[in-house]
This record gives sequence, C-alpha cells and structure tokens, in this order.
Amino acid sequence: MNEFLDRMSSILETPVTAATRFREVEGWSSLMAFAILVTLENDYGRRMMIDEFNAQETVGDLAAACGLER
Repeated sequence: MNEFLDRMSSILETPVTAATRFREVEGWSSLMAFAILVTLENDYGRRMMIDEFNAQETVGDLAAACGLER
C-alpha cells in the first residue's frame, strides 16, 4: 500500500493518504486522471473504465479496486 500511496502522491504532486479525495487535490486535472488510469493498468494490471473510475472517491478506493488493502 505504501508504494501505491507514493505513486499516487507523485501523480497528484502532493502527499496523500488512503483517505485523500483525489479530485479535491489542488491542481486536479484531466491529465492527472489519465495518469492514474495508466498507472492502474500498467503497474497494477487493473484496467478501469471511466464510469468505474468516476465512482471512486478516495485514493483508498483506487487501491481497493486494485486489490490492495487500505
């Protein structure tokens, strides 16, 4: 989980926890969303469709969708 949080922190350009609501991070953009989707697929083998991605609220939700513990 720490590695996942580190990767999300890098993409979001700020330290995050599992409770971080990633869309509320200052500077949130569609490029960050795309980077998260690519990371989930390439690094965690989890292809996520846009509807499913839009249903996620926190970094922990993303981790759980990848089968990682919160």
